[in-house]
Amino acid sequence: MVGGGPCGVPASPVIKHCRFYPTYFRSWTRERGWVPRSVPPPDWVLARRRAIGAQIRAARLHTNLTQEAVAARIGMDRATYNRIEQGHASALVDSLILIADAIGVPLADLVRQ
Repeated sequence: MVGGGPCGVPASPVIKHCRFYPTYFRSWTRERGWVPRSVPPPDWVLARRRAIGAQIRAARLHTNLTQEAVAARIGMDRATYNRIEQGHASALVDSLILIADAIGVPLADLVRQ
């Protein structure tokens, strides 16, 4: 097994975080570790991600919660939560479910077009 985590994924991989090399351009392979993806997501996906982030932010502000409060409720770092709200990071469905629950809105309200 490569690394210390399940399925050969390291338990805590060392990844350089940089605004010029966002996480959605990387993927994991057993042979090479973290590598750039060959193709970034299409523009419409990035636009939709920003729209979902804006809906999350609007719902959070409507309930008078801070980013820190929501991040603490779901066990996420505030900076990571901020990147999701800004549309700079791709959120897993599990994360979106937790965010919707922490804010107190249905998941459908956060992803509705």
